[in-house]
Amino acid sequence: MIFTDHYRYRSSLVTALAWSCFSPPLITHLQCGDSTVTAPQLKLNDQRREWLDRLDCNDTPLRQYMQQHCHSKRLGLVFESLWHFFLREDPATELIAHNIPVRSDSKTLGEFDVLYYCHHTQQAIHLELAVKFFLGLNITQQSPSLSHWFGPNRADRLDRKLARLSQHQLPLAQCEAGRAALQEYGVDELQQQLQVSGILFHRTQKEASHHSLNTEHQRGRWETLSEFTSQARSNDDLAWRYLAKPGWLEGRFETASNLKPEHIELASERPIMAINAKQERLFIVPNQWPEAL
Repeated sequence: MIFTDHYRYRSSLVTALAWSCFSPPLITHLQCGDSTVTAPQLKLNDQRREWLDRLDCNDTPLRQYMQQHCHSKRLGLVFESLWHFFLREDPATELIAHNIPVRSDSKTLGEFDVLYYCHHTQQAIHLELAVKFFLGLNITQQSPSLSHWFGPNRADRLDRKLARLSQHQLPLAQCEAGRAALQEYGVDELQQQLQVSGILFHRTQKEASHHSLNTEHQRGRWETLSEFTSQARSNDDLAWRYLAKPGWLEGRFETASNLKPEHIELASERPIMAINAKQERLFIVPNQWPEAL
């Protein structure tokens, strides 16, 4: 599945904003102790479409916000800042604070990604944010595992990320130090939510899907470099361009770079992302991947 709503915008920042906040999440729910944490119910309704349209006509407010509040091109930080802007601007929500440290005896235990207020439910909400691009390995068996989804450098793994969220980050709200941090903002009770956005890159179209994954998650494919270079790619619709970070969020073929020999050389060393005119995503990986990493 490819999320296409964000391609209507001319502004690259508005495109990234729409994709970050409204594309289907990878995970719809996560078990955390006795509680089930779900994704935010902040859908792309008509009112939000109109807001994005107005912002696309003049993206100065968004551009200024990012210049003032996001001084990094790291994918995760850009993603978080786009969410901060949305929660601050949306009539249904009020951004209370973000990146709230939780400390005990001068030791930092972690932080709350976002604290916001929902006017519809009249609740304070602790929201954890993550954006991930994972490649699936060996997942044709009958009982697929989330341990088979790896980041491009294999240092990141989907099951480990979710375990970190469910066993450390989300439970912070229940510990004494976490409650004390929340009380500084006048919050005694809250709801918790989780937004894990991204794309899962499948080896084939036949993989069994894990029950924890959103059945509507965004999909891509991955190929080894030798597989990629051996295929004829004369059809313009199938021509691929190099997509560099942080352009992974907006994913626009028009602004991606033509694939050059240096990109192919780079793909012999580490996975690179490519995109075609149909807005399909492809990871091109070294022939020895993942064993070589």
